[in-house]
Amino acid sequence: MTTVVVKMKFCDKTHMIDVNARDDGDLDVHIESDCENVKEFAKLLGDRLTIMDVTERDSSRLADNAILEPLTLTCLAPAGVLDAAWLELGMLSKSRAKEVGSNEVSYELVE
Repeated sequence: MTTVVVKMKFCDKTHMIDVNARDDGDLDVHIESDCENVKEFAKLLGDRLTIMDVTERDSSRLADNAILEPLTLTCLAPAGVLDAAWLELGMLSKSRAKEVGSNEVSYELVE
């Protein structure tokens, strides 16, 4: 199982995303969050993803506007699901993930 934690500092919300590869090639997904919008996203997404959901943009449920509808465009929860899935499938290196610790978006505003 792979766990990714998304800390949305801007809205002070945290999402814990667990992804586990199944013997049939699909992925079990569990999302815990203190955000009602992400909880609704998780409900719409369901608890299972296919390989196509994490490798093909056009057919991915992670890119389906109906599933993404509860979220703001800036929400990083879908990216967290994708990162967890790629790590679980070996498409991202777990050793590299441990080394870097996290990705980040920073705000460098010019006044």
